[in-house]
Amino acid sequence: MKRKLVIATHSTFAEGIKNAMELIAGTQDFVYTLCAYTDEITEVKTPVTKLMDSLETDEELIVATDLFGGSVNNEFMKHLSRPNVYLVAGVNLPLLFDIVTNFDAGNAGEMLAQAVESARESIRYCNPIIQMNTAEENF
Repeated sequence: MKRKLVIATHSTFAEGIKNAMELIAGTQDFVYTLCAYTDEITEVKTPVTKLMDSLETDEELIVATDLFGGSVNNEFMKHLSRPNVYLVAGVNLPLLFDIVTNFDAGNAGEMLAQAVESARESIRYCNPIIQMNTAEENF
């Protein structure tokens, strides 16, 4: 089964995060972007519908959106009853790296669950870490 990854966000965030990901991971032919509410795409329903209608029966689509509950995410939520469509909200670089490096892994749902967990673990508030290290150094 062929897989595609679409990064779909408000404004040009999708293009920016794709560029940052490819700076480190290299060009990924299976990654596409949808930048909603820009000069080119002034609403989100039409491009999402067009994308969904273009899917072949032997394709899996993974969509990573910027904001759970936002209009971009909500538009894709309407299509989750379709087979082989997977949606993750809260896209960030660790999530994309994990998806890209495991893109051909067997089960898409399991791969995405692991990617989300890894991305969660990468979010850190750094001040307490430095304060704790500084306190330990003073002993």
